[in-house]
Amino acid sequence: MIPMFVEDKSLGSVRGFGLLMGVAFMLYFFGGPRLLEKIGLGFLVQPVGGGAKNAALPSSAQGEAGVAEPVVAPNSDINEGIAAFQQQLAILTPRAFLTPAIVAINLIVFTIMIAAGVHIMSPKIVDLLAWGANYAPKTTGGEWWRLVTSNYLHIGVIHIAFNMWVFWSVGQFVERLVGNLGFFFVYLFSGVVGGFATVLWNPGAVSAGASGAVFGVYGCLLAFLASDRGSIPRPILKALGNNAVFFVVVNVIYGMGQENVDMAAHLGGLAAGFVSGLILRRPLDSSVSKNRGPRNLLVGIAGVLAISAGVALTGNRYADIQEELRRFGETEETVMGSFNETIQKVQTGSMSDDAFASILSEEIIAPWEAALSEFESETAEKLQKLSERNSELHGKLVKYMHLRLEAFQLMLEAVEGNDQQKAERANEKLAESQVIVESLQNGGN
Repeated sequence: MIPMFVEDKSLGSVRGFGLLMGVAFMLYFFGGPRLLEKIGLGFLVQPVGGGAKNAALPSSAQGEAGVAEPVVAPNSDINEGIAAFQQQLAILTPRAFLTPAIVAINLIVFTIMIAAGVHIMSPKIVDLLAWGANYAPKTTGGEWWRLVTSNYLHIGVIHIAFNMWVFWSVGQFVERLVGNLGFFFVYLFSGVVGGFATVLWNPGAVSAGASGAVFGVYGCLLAFLASDRGSIPRPILKALGNNAVFFVVVNVIYGMGQENVDMAAHLGGLAAGFVSGLILRRPLDSSVSKNRGPRNLLVGIAGVLAISAGVALTGNRYADIQEELRRFGETEETVMGSFNETIQKVQTGSMSDDAFASILSEEIIAPWEAALSEFESETAEKLQKLSERNSELHGKLVKYMHLRLEAFQLMLEAVEGNDQQKAERANEKLAESQVIVESLQNGGN
């Protein structure tokens, strides 16, 4: 039986684990939340007084006239600006509930997958596909929902741990900057656009993970920092900018050196998040809440247009090698079973040459020819859309199919003409086809 292949994007290797942990270490100690903690901000901005827009500060923070003032250290302009900024964000977006909700959904889905038998470190491709991973032929063949579901699947515990840690460190802060609905659009559209980028860039890959959406959140932050610098105290601006730039640069450099990292999703999500951030950005004053509605609508329209363009560019243009292999595999199993059984009967002398010829013609050659013709017709127009690896795989499979067909036809001619040379050539063709099968079973090498 021919094995079925698509390109794997597993992050479960020892080398990948070491590099990923190295990136995490650098992010934490040089560009992560700890950088902001040094200036007293941190990413988790908490609402004051329960989060109500008009909530009063504690009595110790009130001036002589009862006007609320930030709690700051005496004679500290930096702390005063930071405290005021925290208060401002808490009033504009009292509750940043989407970030923990998204993290919870990812963790719940991963837990259910493991409970259902999916490997905790290196899930099989067939399992990822079954749970909704992004794979160009299936996605663009009508299963567009994979562009969303793939953002909540992860390729092992290392993958989800890193993605959720990075997302948690910045998610709630960005959510407060742009509002809950705006943040929802940023996360959703960044993940979907990242999925389209993977389809266009590497259609032979099976991809999963929240990376595209997470990069979109950072892209949104970068857009906000680049356009509204005057709204953010300088120390906070510097810390946020360093953190965001460091995250993006380190991950891009890391991804360029690792073939199992889906850089297309990262860059696609980053671009979508940056554009969304440019639309959503507003100076952090009292008018932000009033203007969020129209800007959220603009982001929604832009996202719908981007998705529509993606559908138009990619719709039903990719050969599903795996599905075609599955179909051919069913025919192959039936035909080869019949062939092996017939050969045994011939060797034991319990079947005449005429009966053997009849079975070869009707039960072996005819269905094999039909299956081969269907396979070639289904993939011929879409070969240019296959990845290099799957193109090579396709070529080997077609060669295997033709070798087997030639062997069957030579065997039929040998039986009908009692030609020993043709029988020997038929066996040579069968041996050549078996070499290809063994090559595929060893990973295509």
